[in-house]
Amino acid sequence: MASIIKPQLFIVTGSNGAGKSTLKQTLLPPEFSDLNIFDGDIFFTQKSTEFYKKYKSSKESRKLAEAALEEHFLDLTAQHIREKLHFAYEGHFTGAGAWKIPEKFKEAGFEIHLIFCGLNNLYKSVQRVDIRVKKGGFHVPPLAIENNFYGNMEMLNKNFKMFHSIEILDTSNNNILPVCSITQSGSFTPLSNAEIPNWFKTGLPEIYRLLVPLPPK
Repeated sequence: MASIIKPQLFIVTGSNGAGKSTLKQTLLPPEFSDLNIFDGDIFFTQKSTEFYKKYKSSKESRKLAEAALEEHFLDLTAQHIREKLHFAYEGHFTGAGAWKIPEKFKEAGFEIHLIFCGLNNLYKSVQRVDIRVKKGGFHVPPLAIENNFYGNMEMLNKNFKMFHSIEILDTSNNNILPVCSITQSGSFTPLSNAEIPNWFKTGLPEIYRLLVPLPPK
């Protein structure tokens, strides 16, 4: 996936509950398996707890945690760009602003790579988050889950050409099913057209068009 000549940026994204946090270290190329992946959700949860102990207000704690997360993440990205250090993070890309970060890395000479984990439907995303919360994990409101489920695909479908490589995976069945790999030299899928998940076909039509000719109208 990655050249070791230039500094590298890896982004892990996809549906809530798709296993990004669980699988993320195994998703990186072997030579980068020891690279720490920054998880904003974990940082936010830690800071929320920290501020709640001090102020005893959930609303105020969340507000302060969001500000702390933004400041810390911007400091991290600025440091890695300045020092040309490999960097990896997990996040969502439902808004135009989120795409400014990989653009900055690319402008600074980094090779940028995206790893996308998808689920076969929104219900499964909501269900998995519910299971995670019951086990003490991070809560995500249903509206945000829906926005991430569709919004991540919509924005990736528009912006995929900016990446040096993309790996798209289906994790609906609690394992990793490679759907496609895209590099600047071409695209590849190990699946037949019938095996390609419907969420990929409908949610990422521009990428799907690269892999399988559109049927005649």
